Amino acid sequence: MPHPHQSMLEEFQFAIKHFAPTIPESIKAEAQQIHDDIAQNESIDETAIKKAFYTIGIKEYPYRRAYEELTHTSAQAQMNKMVIEHVDETVRAVIKPHLDAGVSLEELVSSAIFTDQLDAKQRYQVEDGILVSQDKLAESLKSQVGTQADQYQALVDKWTFEAGKIQEAIVNLEKLAQGGDENQQAEIKGKVSRLREGFLVTEPDPQLEEVQKEIEYWTEMFADEE
Repeated sequence: MPHPHQSMLEEFQFAIKHFAPTIPESIKAEAQQIHDDIAQNESIDETAIKKAFYTIGIKEYPYRRAYEELTHTSAQAQMNKMVIEHVDETVRAVIKPHLDAGVSLEELVSSAIFTDQLDAKQRYQVEDGILVSQDKLAESLKSQVGTQADQYQALVDKWTFEAGKIQEAIVNLEKLAQGGDENQQAEIKGKVSRLREGFLVTEPDPQLEEVQKEIEYWTEMFADEE
């Protein structure tokens, strides 16, 4: 009988498999242990699972962002080439002009072009091509990081600091939920929850600017009501 939250476990296992190759083994092992513990506990609820994912997401975030920033330029060109070779001619005719024009794969797969001009099987070709190319590139890019160890560590420190600023801003936003009426409090708390979920390893990262805009919005809102 499958776990009550089997889909979340599968997402988490997928994320672990595709962690940046430079992430410390201790974090990867901790993530796998959390996954396995959840898999053995059918009574665990969704909130507790998300909290566990968040624990790993906060630790994984700086290493992934540092790796992406350090290898972005060299990886993008190589990945584009691999994905173009991976897909069939029909899909290639749709995506190649955009990639050649400088659109990134990330931008492409989140665009209307991707959903409007490609069917589900064709989109899968692209998505599968990205995963295959990431795995093939992992070792060569890991070597690149190794030759630039000092720069990589500086980026890890930078993104660790950024994560701290985002967390601090979320706490400040949460404090604003002490004001306002019941509906406003619920709205702020809901936003805080969604922002924290952004640190889950299976979700898009929260952005500091987004949190700051929320703080400005609610601060002005409550000021106008006084």
